Amino acid sequence: MGDTLAMDGPVPDGRCYVLRPDVVATVLDHGALLLDLESKYFFQLNSTGWAVTQLFESGTSADTAVARSRAWGAPSEDEAAVRQLVGALIDFGLVEEVEADAAPTGEVPAGWQTPTIERQPQPLQRVIMSAFDPSIPLAE
Repeated sequence: MGDTLAMDGPVPDGRCYVLRPDVVATVLDHGALLLDLESKYFFQLNSTGWAVTQLFESGTSADTAVARSRAWGAPSEDEAAVRQLVGALIDFGLVEEVEADAAPTGEVPAGWQTPTIERQPQPLQRVIMSAFDPSIPLAE
């Protein structure tokens, strides 16, 4: 699909993040699709990546995401993948820093798989923000 982000270092421990309000999600059978309305990029997450990302809807830290993933049955070798996913959310600018960790419990994914996030190669040229936008031509 596009870019898969690999972190060069660990996610800063103790910092808490929340999904930005202009990042919208569409839930799919196999995960979710995020659209960043600011950058116009789509991001595809597998089901486990979506479950971890949902923790950031109310605000959490990488450490809490790792702990929650373990509670969901993640093997210890996937801790790095969870931290990479959080790092990708930060590096792609999909989350912003907040003061406190809401310590969400989240929904248990159907079956654990290594979480992934991929960014589409090109941003959308234009996103229609309103069906009543006068600059959009009407269908004849």
